[in-house]
Amino acid sequence: MRLCPLGAAVVIAGTICLSLPTQAQEQNPYGWLGTETLKTRSGDFEFKGGYPVGDAAERLLDLRKLNQAIEVYLTQLMPVSEIGLREGLRAFGATKPTQVVVWEDLMDAKTVLLTANAETVYALSHLDLKADGPTVVEAPPKMLGFLQDGLQRYIADVGPLGDDKGKGGKFLILPPGFKGKIPKGYFVKRSPTYSVTLGLRGFQVDGKTDQAVGLMKQIKIYPLAKASSSPKMEFLNGSNKAINTVFPDNFHFFELLAQLVEEEPVENFGPLERSMMMAIGIEKGKQFNPDEKTKALLAEAARLGGAMARANTYASTAPGVFYYPDRKWQGVQEGMTYTFTKDGAPQIDARDNVYYMAAGNTPAMMAKNVGQGSQYLWTYRDAEGNFLDGAKSYKLHVPAKIPANNFWSVLVYDALSRSELQNGQPFPSVSSYTKPHINSDGSVDVAFGPDEPKEKGNWIKTVPGKGWFPIFRFYGPSEPYFDKTWKLEDIEAVK
Repeated sequence: MRLCPLGAAVVIAGTICLSLPTQAQEQNPYGWLGTETLKTRSGDFEFKGGYPVGDAAERLLDLRKLNQAIEVYLTQLMPVSEIGLREGLRAFGATKPTQVVVWEDLMDAKTVLLTANAETVYALSHLDLKADGPTVVEAPPKMLGFLQDGLQRYIADVGPLGDDKGKGGKFLILPPGFKGKIPKGYFVKRSPTYSVTLGLRGFQVDGKTDQAVGLMKQIKIYPLAKASSSPKMEFLNGSNKAINTVFPDNFHFFELLAQLVEEEPVENFGPLERSMMMAIGIEKGKQFNPDEKTKALLAEAARLGGAMARANTYASTAPGVFYYPDRKWQGVQEGMTYTFTKDGAPQIDARDNVYYMAAGNTPAMMAKNVGQGSQYLWTYRDAEGNFLDGAKSYKLHVPAKIPANNFWSVLVYDALSRSELQNGQPFPSVSSYTKPHINSDGSVDVAFGPDEPKEKGNWIKTVPGKGWFPIFRFYGPSEPYFDKTWKLEDIEAVK
């Protein structure tokens, strides 16, 4: 019989290799704290006879609450992102479901909204099922969009992959627990929350937005009870307006979460989620009013949680995070659906990897739908693995025959805000709609950097001192995208 090194226990070449206890294990086999100082990355904690000494207990309990708050941040990131979107639109003036924000001249960099595109016309509104009860949404034809609940969970697609099949139609959204009679003639959807987001995208025609805008102004939203005399719609133009919808990484994060918990049915949060929120003072039916010490702790937790989410997004090494094994382009992690669950268990890191920098939850953006919907690739690094730097120059070579039936685009975002880079250009993008310079072989080259290259071509300006990242969009993705016979090349630093 062969003996292992201390503390090891393995089987080598079929030979049993037994472990021997270390000296510390022999002296304290259960790991109990006696008369000693526990040294940790969070500080040293003194114990005597099993009891904490001095301020050790207070500091450990504060650390416990900090850890709970960080986990609340990470597990509730998507819901808070959703209420942040709603509150940002309300601050702009869209306070009622009949007030729809339409970016008539496309979404430019003045709108701070997680990784929105600059090629389609956006329309956004929020339903209030608590005030209005069952609500009708009359969606126009030729749209691509979704309805999602107040926790940013999928309710329905609108468009070619929705019940309306791209022809438009009447969607009836029922509030939580509705048991009344349901009339015929509607696409009926039940929402587990009272707040519901309507998000639609319309396509340019011949490089113009007027047709899409005209269609969007056919949107009607009204309570079912007022179907015979629906309220007048109001459309607010969001283009070239300062609108901020991105959730914060400070104490206000928890204020938004407390507001959401109070507004929505308790069943939207699982028992463990509620337990964790109660531990930091967030509980339905009770005022969220922490003392100054707790406020400071929660502010620290939001900053730490945001830093962890940022690292998890920008520097993830999870299996399947890269779309091509030999490239730096990322996509939704392999095997993940729009629910981000595995065997019924939420995959928090995989979910936050996407939703710290993106918004909108629908299968149309994730499932394989050849020729329909949309797909996305993004990267934070150049070919050598370095983060993209706004002070440096780069180039991207896009092979010919881009697998996008409707349009393609590459758009640059600020790594801090995860929104369109404010670089002095209204739309920091190159796309099918920008009349890009195309090489003789059908490929496209895109330059990135603070200074425009001497050779005229496709250039997106970056800003020194700001990290940036691009998203490459494929609208109407064709089979070569999915089978990866067409591969997007890495971004190269220009020496």
